[in-house]
Amino acid sequence: MRRRTMLAAVAALGLLPTAVSAQPMKANVAVYTGSLVAVPAYVAKDLGIYAKHGLDVSLMDFRAAPEATAALFSGAVDLMSNSPGNMMLVNSRGRDLVAIIDNYPAHVWTVITNKDVPTPSKAAGYPAMIRDLKGKKIGVPAIGSDGHNFARRFFKDAGMDPEKDATFLAVGLGPDAVAAFKAGQLDAVMAIEPVQTVLENLGGKVLLDLLVDKTIPEFATWTSSVYHTTKAHADKNPEMMKRFQAAQEEAIAFVRDPANAEKVAAVWAKYNKALTPDQMKGVLTRLGKAFDVKFNCKGTENVGKFQVDNGLIKPDQVQTCEQLAWSGAKKYLH
Repeated sequence: MRRRTMLAAVAALGLLPTAVSAQPMKANVAVYTGSLVAVPAYVAKDLGIYAKHGLDVSLMDFRAAPEATAALFSGAVDLMSNSPGNMMLVNSRGRDLVAIIDNYPAHVWTVITNKDVPTPSKAAGYPAMIRDLKGKKIGVPAIGSDGHNFARRFFKDAGMDPEKDATFLAVGLGPDAVAAFKAGQLDAVMAIEPVQTVLENLGGKVLLDLLVDKTIPEFATWTSSVYHTTKAHADKNPEMMKRFQAAQEEAIAFVRDPANAEKVAAVWAKYNKALTPDQMKGVLTRLGKAFDVKFNCKGTENVGKFQVDNGLIKPDQVQTCEQLAWSGAKKYLH
C-alpha cells in the first residue's frame, strides 16, 4: 500500500515516464518527395514532434497519390495525404477511406509552360488561355491523379478534347518532373511547390495559378491535402490516430508561424535540394498560412462537384466533409 502511494506521488510530480514516452508507436506515413504538402511531416519528424507525441514515424516517399494509395491498402503505410476528391473516387469503388486531419485546405496546382511555348491567349483569362496548350505535351504526377484530372478539366473548359488535343505524361511531383522539363521533353507541367519555383527559375512561365486566380467560381475555395487512412485501420488503431493528430496540430502551428519560416526552410531543404533555404523560405512566407488542421467543408463540396462534372464519380457518390471525417476527427469540422 505504502509503495503504491509513493509511486502515485512520484507520478504526480512527473518523475515517471508516461505511457506515450515509454511506448512509442511505429507508424509509416506516405509523403510526396520534397513537396510543399509534406512540409509539416518533415518538421514533425526532424524537430522531434512525432517522438514527443509517442510516435516512431518513418516517412515513405512516393511520386504521386495512386502509388501511395496502393501502399496504404497493402498495409505498407498507415497514413497518407491526398485530396478529398481522390478519397471520394476510391470510396466510390467500395473502399472506406476516412479523413484523420486536414493538412492543406487550399489549392496547390499551377500550370507552368516552357519558355518557348507562346501564350498569346493568357491576357484573355481562363479558359481561353488553355487553348495555347493545344497539341502540347503536359507533365502530370500520374495518369488518373488529381493533377491529371485538373488538366483534363482545363482542356474541356477551353472547348478541347483532352484525349485528342494534348499528350499527358506521368512525371511525378518532384525531381522527375523538373528533369523532363529541363530536357525539353515537356511543354507544360501541372506543378505544385517547390517544383513551381524551380521551373520558374529555369525560365518557365506561370500560365494559371489556382491559388491566386479567384475568377473561377468553382475553384475559388478548395482543399487539396488531408491525411487519411482506411476506416478499419483507424478504428483498430485509435491511439495512433490520436497521437498523429496531436503531432500534426503542433507541426502545422509551427509551420504557420512566420517567425519559424527560416527553421522550417532549413528542414525542408534537407528533403529537397532543388531550391536554396532562402528560396524555400520565400515559398513558406507566401504559402505557409494555407496549412490548417480544420476541414474545409465548402472546399470539399466544390471538390465533389468537380468529381461529378468530370465524370469521375456519380452524384450519389459525393461525400461531404462530415461523411469523410473519421469518428475521432469530428473536432476538425468547421
